[in-house]
Amino acid sequence: MARPRRFDEQQLLDCAQESFWVHGYDRASVEEISLASGVGNGSIYAAYGSKLGLFLAVFTRYCEGRVQLVDGVIRSHRGSFEEAVANYLDEIVADCTSHADLRGCLMLNSMGELAARFPEVVTISNRTVAAMEGIVSERVADAVAAGELELTRDEIEPLGSHIVLVSQGLIQLSRIGVPTERLRAIASTSSRLTALLTAA
Repeated sequence: MARPRRFDEQQLLDCAQESFWVHGYDRASVEEISLASGVGNGSIYAAYGSKLGLFLAVFTRYCEGRVQLVDGVIRSHRGSFEEAVANYLDEIVADCTSHADLRGCLMLNSMGELAARFPEVVTISNRTVAAMEGIVSERVADAVAAGELELTRDEIEPLGSHIVLVSQGLIQLSRIGVPTERLRAIASTSSRLTALLTAA
């Protein structure tokens, strides 16, 4: 039976996430995370087994949070399909530009850095993207059922995947310093084109 943890796990994961997100996996160190969180190295290794174990705990929590973000944005919007897509992409732009250091997305960053070494990162990322695409595809299906869009059943999921792909592209553009106004213009154009190309 695992021993109860004698530290604030969420605070530790917050500190570890900041370090992994800002510095990347390779340049982040357990020692620095220990100092920032006030949790001893020994306690960290006892709880997570290794630096990778700690990272995967952080990464899983982060990715689950991204799915929750998409779900909340999509489900809370009551407007037209075009408005829903515009709102979703606008929220993504707001989120990815909220950090002055242009850090992008921990999931996308980690895929680039770690996918070839750690298959767990690929598995978690694939699961996360699939969940996001499922949420957006449900909104597409609702629009089809309401007569807003004219799509076959086989076209619904690809459109959901396309919208998520656009959101990820916006995040990557934010990371290389594309101005917020430009990102919003791209998002607006994409939402209009999506609606026009699929209009009944």
